[in-house]
Amino acid sequence: MSIIKLYAEECDPGVTLISNVFIDYMLKDANDAQLKVYLYLIRHITNHKPFDISNIADEFNHTEKDVIRSLKYWEQKQVLSLEFDAAGTVTGIELHKVDEDLVNPRNNVHMFSVLPGNDANNAASSSENELPETKFTASDFVEMSKDSTWASIKNIAETYLERTLSATDLQTLAHLYKDLAFSTSDIDKIFDECLTEGKKSMRSIKKAAEAKYFERNISPSVTAIMNALGKKGVPTSDELSFINTWLSDMNLELILEGCKKASMATTGNRIKYASGIFSNWKSKGITTVEEMAREEEKFRQSKEVAKKQAIACKAPARSVSSTATATDMYRQYKHGNYDFDALERELKTK
Repeated sequence: MSIIKLYAEECDPGVTLISNVFIDYMLKDANDAQLKVYLYLIRHITNHKPFDISNIADEFNHTEKDVIRSLKYWEQKQVLSLEFDAAGTVTGIELHKVDEDLVNPRNNVHMFSVLPGNDANNAASSSENELPETKFTASDFVEMSKDSTWASIKNIAETYLERTLSATDLQTLAHLYKDLAFSTSDIDKIFDECLTEGKKSMRSIKKAAEAKYFERNISPSVTAIMNALGKKGVPTSDELSFINTWLSDMNLELILEGCKKASMATTGNRIKYASGIFSNWKSKGITTVEEMAREEEKFRQSKEVAKKQAIACKAPARSVSSTATATDMYRQYKHGNYDFDALERELKTK
């Protein structure tokens, strides 16, 4: 059996403390072997003596299978996390903080936060809003090993933690990368913030990452906007800042129309392009899709008028002499002023 690495989120050297939550809620359901194994781990977290599964079994005259079953029981209760090597041997145990979070289901249910005001657009069932978490297999990690981004993320984690990542660590890291769609820079920032606050366990880092995930207000509205922009996955912090501003100023239907126009107009920064569209609409007092359609029709008509005026200005002046009709020429001829009665009398006298 291999030596087990034991560590905890919190520990006080020289003192073995048992959480009141553990005593009040977990003591009554655990059997003799399970209690002994847990107390053994709590005691050994501060003395740093090496041990393995066989040491625990010998200490209490239990079989190694009894010890492993007890460890898996506590892992199921989220009291600890187990780490395994490729052969399935326990190589690490992380003791978690036992508090109300473990016994209060409401604190363990992760939901997408929904922005107020668009209830019809934001309505979604609990099953749709649960936090995704994939159980990655060995073949998944083999495939991911070909991904340069995954290699960078692993390097970031090992640099911050100053150790080789265990199988459990890799599961958590893959969860951040694949399920939560965090970028390399996002994960670097999460590790940096956690270690600055003294949170060095992967469980703490995972909780911090999931908190950030939900801080982004991922709602059906946000997803629809990202799709309209031709973007997939989770928006970055900057993108979400723009989207939340739009949602606070306009209705979703109008936002989607603007985003579709931005998507068709440019392959560059569509977020900023859409912001330009919305600023223009806001300056014109446009608040609905119908108003937007009327404004576009008005703009189209003004363009048609301007086009016709431009064509008229470019046309050559026509010559009067070349285009005048016979009637016009007759009217332009200078006629004499004769007294026809006087002329008739003069002819009769002759």
